[in-house]
Order: sequence, then C-alpha cells, then structure tokens
Amino acid sequence: MTYPLLTERLSIQPLSIADLEPFVEYRQDPEIARYQSWDTSYTHSQAQELIESQYGLQTPEKDEWLQLGIHLGVSGALIGDLALHRLDEEDIAIEIGFTLAKQFQGQGYGREALFALLGYLSNEIGATKLEASTDRRNISSIKLLEAVGFYREQARTFTEEFKGEIVNVDVYETRFSSLIDTLA
Repeated sequence: MTYPLLTERLSIQPLSIADLEPFVEYRQDPEIARYQSWDTSYTHSQAQELIESQYGLQTPEKDEWLQLGIHLGVSGALIGDLALHRLDEEDIAIEIGFTLAKQFQGQGYGREALFALLGYLSNEIGATKLEASTDRRNISSIKLLEAVGFYREQARTFTEEFKGEIVNVDVYETRFSSLIDTLA
C-alpha cells in the first residue's frame, strides 16, 4: 500500500517535516493534551525526532507506533493525526489513537479519517482486531469510537494515576467481522 489514503475531504499519510509546526501547536494545546500521553511542554525537537524515526514506514512493527497525519485535501494543512500501535503479529491486532486540533473538531473529520483507516487496516493490512483506550471523561472520543463500530469491553476497564489524577480508562474493541455493516 502506498499513501496517501484519500477521502472526500482528507488525505492521510505518515507525518513529514512539513507537518512539524502544526503538529507541535496542537500537542501544546492544554485541551488536546489533557487525555493524551504527552503534555503541553511537547517540543519541536521531540516532534522532529518522532517524525524522522518513522520515515519510510508503511505500517508499524510489533510493539511499535506509527503516526499518520490527517491533512485537508484541498490545502494540505495538517489538522490532526492517527496513531497505529501493532499489538500482535499473528492476529494482526492494532491499537489506534486519534487527535484533532481543536478548531477541526465537531466537523466529521475524525469519523471520516477513522473510516478510511479502518478500510485500509482491513483491506490492505489484513487486521482482524482493533482496540483503543480512552479516559472515561473523554466523551467526544467515546462517541467517535462508538460511531465507527467500537464497543466498550467492560472487563478490561481499569483505574490508573494519570497526570496527577486517578482516572478510569475504558478499552474499546472491534473485530472486522462486526464492522462490515458499518463500513458499507
């Protein structure tokens, strides 16, 4: 498979150095960083190191991550990213994550990007299982996951200390066999 993944309004492909400034900008936004593994002190050098470390990757190897930039199709502007974490080689289980800059939330871009990603993972990679974890307070992410066919796996809910708070984390899963109607 060759990138970009194209939708009606978006182009999705691995991050490049051209994405550095907007990538850092939304990672430094306190509202965006609140539920993510990074904090608002995320630097340009951290972003450059991440982007350069993933240069040329099409899919992540087991236990590795790959960030895919979500770009507006018309302008090419970076509006967010999708994260892929390869959990298992044999079953091709993948954890996903997503981030959208604040000004692009609530416009259907996340859903559009995730549907494109799900199609790619199913048709090109042969993934059989996907999962995502989210802080229970992150209602927007929960609604998006449910809208594209994920369900909360209640038995996998856990509590942890995260950024100085005790939080409940829910794991959402899907199997591609259950997504056929959603993707159609």
